[in-house]
Amino acid sequence: MPGIISPLSASGTGTVAGMKRPYEEVSVPTYGEPHPKKRKVIHHLRHTQPVSHYVEPLGGGFGAADDEEFVHAHLQRAIAIQCKGVGFDGAKPEAVEAMAARVHDYMSNFTDNIRKSMSSARRTVPLPHDFVYALNSVGLTGSGVLEPHLDTGDLPASLLQPAFAPPEPAEPPPPDLEGMLGPELSGRADKESRKYIPAHFPAFPPKHTWMATPVYAKREVDPHTIRERAAKEGVEAEKSLRRLMEKKKEGDRKKNASRVQPQRSQVAIKREELWRTCLREALEEEEEDETHKLREAQRRDAQGYASELDIQLIEEANKAAKELRQAEQDEDKTATEEAKKAGETYTPPTSEERREKRMQQRMEQRVTVNYGRQFWRKNKRDH
Repeated sequence: MPGIISPLSASGTGTVAGMKRPYEEVSVPTYGEPHPKKRKVIHHLRHTQPVSHYVEPLGGGFGAADDEEFVHAHLQRAIAIQCKGVGFDGAKPEAVEAMAARVHDYMSNFTDNIRKSMSSARRTVPLPHDFVYALNSVGLTGSGVLEPHLDTGDLPASLLQPAFAPPEPAEPPPPDLEGMLGPELSGRADKESRKYIPAHFPAFPPKHTWMATPVYAKREVDPHTIRERAAKEGVEAEKSLRRLMEKKKEGDRKKNASRVQPQRSQVAIKREELWRTCLREALEEEEEDETHKLREAQRRDAQGYASELDIQLIEEANKAAKELRQAEQDEDKTATEEAKKAGETYTPPTSEERREKRMQQRMEQRVTVNYGRQFWRKNKRDH
């Protein structure tokens, strides 16, 4: 077909118009290597300051970027060195400050030109081209103008080298807690087991500072123990509620006492007194009956033929007496602390006063009528 060259023909191995000239076998570049015919150019800095006498490199990090005092002090030092290099033996502080102000204005204009070049190219990071543009803007088109400033002349290296504050002392090593914690809590074994960690790295902190061990409380599965605990918690909750209600009633009484009571008729007052007298006599009779039953049970127990009801009655009476003594001790302790805070002296009440107070508390409790029995208190079921 016309326009197609057979690869087997003689013209298929030559060069035809419209085809690229093939590489010679010697000049064909290998992948990853530079072209042999391309000239290699190495750039060097011809004008550099001597740095052989520097104690530390001055690349950066020797002062905070926002440390104005640091920058201003070194700017004044550079101005003084420049004045010394051109032949001045001294300068007034006003002249140095004026020179520093000129330097600030010059550098502000220089950085504005850099920012202008960056903004025109819609960039936020400067490139070497931006600095070239800024140098051209201030009239520095080559490095020949800066060569006289690179000649330090007869100034000694100790004067050119800026002075820096001595480094801060190294932190003290952490205390060795290996002996106190032991191998189980120490983190040294974990570090030594990982061979890829460098040897100069510190050991891991103790395990108790970063590792939490879940704690599971042991659950009670014995039904008898569970019932006993539930009964005990119920009794404690009932006692707490009773104390709460007593405090509430006491607060209500104090609140009502402060109010102006309406005038009551003589009949109502007499009826109230008769009711309280009857209630007091009933409570005293009930208390005497309970005391008599307790004495009879104790007598039968002493003689050795007490029944289960007698033993139960004695145990409940002892428990109630113990709780009563504990409540009285707590009340005396609280009253003593309050009197001490107020700067007063607390005198414990006598047994008769305590008995009268308990009687008043029992009379304040609600009374219910059971037609199959005598009068009984609502909490009588628990006794």
